[in-house]
Parts: sequence; structure tokens; C-alpha cells
Amino acid sequence: MIILVRGITFLSTLLSIGLFLGLTLTAFLLIKQSRKSYANLFLALVVSCYTIFLLPGYLYGAHLLKSVPHLSSIGSFIFPVLGPLIYFYVKANTRRSFRLRTSDLLHFVPFLIFIVLDWQLLTAPSAEKYADYEVLVAEGIFPFPVWERLAKVLVAIIYFALSARLILRYQRHLSATSTSIDRSYAQWLFLFSSSLLVPLVVMTLVALTQYQLISVTIFVLSFVFFITMVYCVALLRPSLFHRFPNRMESESSRQIAQKKYESSTLREAQKEQMVAKLLTCVTHQKPYLEPELTLSQLAEQVDIPAHYLSQIINEKIQQSFGDFINSYRIEKAKNMLTDDQYSHYTIIATAYEAGFNSKSSFNNLFKKFTHQTPSQYIKSTKL
Repeated sequence: MIILVRGITFLSTLLSIGLFLGLTLTAFLLIKQSRKSYANLFLALVVSCYTIFLLPGYLYGAHLLKSVPHLSSIGSFIFPVLGPLIYFYVKANTRRSFRLRTSDLLHFVPFLIFIVLDWQLLTAPSAEKYADYEVLVAEGIFPFPVWERLAKVLVAIIYFALSARLILRYQRHLSATSTSIDRSYAQWLFLFSSSLLVPLVVMTLVALTQYQLISVTIFVLSFVFFITMVYCVALLRPSLFHRFPNRMESESSRQIAQKKYESSTLREAQKEQMVAKLLTCVTHQKPYLEPELTLSQLAEQVDIPAHYLSQIINEKIQQSFGDFINSYRIEKAKNMLTDDQYSHYTIIATAYEAGFNSKSSFNNLFKKFTHQTPSQYIKSTKL
């Protein structure tokens, strides 16, 4: 009995912390005025869902749940909403000018189906709901059938897969249109979306251990962890709560650009003219020295439509946009590393001067283009 009391005390403390952080974080995200407030709205809704999951446990520990027993299973009822909200959060961060459409409401159909299936439990007497929650706390037995819990887990996995696919597409988009990729944005989205896998982990552990009560503890720990994680990120990396860099065009815009590319009527002479114009611009204006250079920015400088610019770099120069720009940066760095005028420069200073914004990306790309590290290259030129 002492162990049980200590466990409840520990969980009650976690619930109190999680509830406080969740409420204040939701208020912050809703009140915060930002250029990315639309994405932050979905984030606020997700955090509020996490907070609601913790609410019954907090009320039970404070001996208040008996007064509002209808909140006992609220977390289970709203769980199917979590997947679409996280998916929309990812979409709002990675897609330019994303707005909800009427068709997006179809994502909430699973939630409505579960509400219909659980209608009897939803409208059950308050005493019965409270008794079910006491059984959950004492024995870890949920009032929902196993097949329904499996169905909710399946829905969560599907939305994690949809979110992951969108994040990977965003990473590929950055690789194709940007020469400087900050992977922390995609890593943050992956980590945040992984909260959808919590029920799968819980059910797997329960199946392996046959210890039902472990599910309650892990749910509490996981959602407190995710709320705390968002709080820490808001303090340490506030840039993740502003507009993501170089977001993708909408589906329709991308399809139009792709059709233009595929049905391009550019003659060879026009392509050669564009290539000459591009090379002249890159040689004399040196746009590659801008660390955050994107395809659209270069297209504006060269005065060539972005889809044509991408086409001639791929077809005539036979490089990706990133490799094309980075090849100039590497040549600039190679010249500096062997020029006595820059002998007082460190390798990282040389990297920044050549247009790179991190030591790791410079080292990786230098080895890719020269098959040597910068230090090895310097030694080889002195032999």
C-alpha cells in the first residue's frame, strides 16, 4: 500500500506540472502574435489535447473527479483528433499559404465514428463513469474494447505516416531548392509527430509484460514529456515557432510548375542563352556567397523563371541546384586555402567567407567534391 501511495504521489506531481505547463503553453501559443500563428494555432490545439489527457488524473488525485465524473474518459474520446491536428501542424509549417479547406474536415470522420461507437459509454451515468476510472487507476483496465483501442492506434499510426511523408518531402524540397539546410526544423517535426506512436509503444509493452497498469504510467509520463519538450523548445529555439524556411508550394502550384517543366518548349538556342546568362551572373555577381541562397532568389537575380532555371541546371549543366552553387563555394574555398593572402584565416573562417554557414556542411561538401578533407587538401598542395 505504501508503494501505491508513493506511486500516486509521484504521478500526481507529474500531472500537476504537466497541467500547469500545458495550460500556460496553450495560452501563450493562442495569444502570441506571429507570422506563423496559423501553424501555432494547430500546435496550441495539440498541446491542449495533451493537457486534457492529463486532466482526469489530476482531478482524481485532487479528489475532484467525483464532482465532474463525465470528464473521466475525455482523453480517450478526443484521442482520434490528435492525428489530424498534428498532420495539419506539419502541413502548415511546410506548405506555403496553407489554409484549411472544406475537404480537410474529412480527416475528422474517424473521430465521429468512434463517438457513435462509444455513444453508450459517453452517455453512461456519472457513477458508472467514475467506477470505470477507478478500475483504470487500480488495475489499468480501460472501459473500451481491445479492438477499438487497436483501431485508434491504427489511426494514429496512419497520421504519423502521413506526417512523416510530408516531412521527408519537405527535406527533399530543401535539398533541391536550397544550398543551406537547417535540419533542426524537420527533426523537430519528426520528434513532435512521434507522440502519435505513444499508444503503440504502450500496447506493445503491455502485451510483452502483461502488466496493464504500466499503460497509465507511460501515458502520463509521455504526455508530460511532450508538453515539457514543447515548453523547452519555445524557450531555447523560438525560431521553430516562426515561419519555416523555404516552404513548399501548394499541390496545385507545384503541379503547374511541373507541367511547365515537362512540356517546356524551350529551344536549344534559348537554353544556351539562359546558361550563358546564368554563368555570367554567378561568375561576376557571386550569389553563391549568400549562405541562405535559394533557387527562387537566384532566379530573381538572373531574371529567369525558377522552373526554367531548374531545368537548364539539370539538363545543360547536369547538376542539382545545390551541387551547382556549392561547387562554386568549394572552388572559392580551395583558392583561399592555398592563397598566402588568406593564410591567417582558419578553416572555419574560410568556410564562412566562401558562403557556407556551418563547419559540418563545409567539411562534408569539401570531401564530396575533392575526396579530401580541407586539412588534407592544404597538405597535398604543399608537397
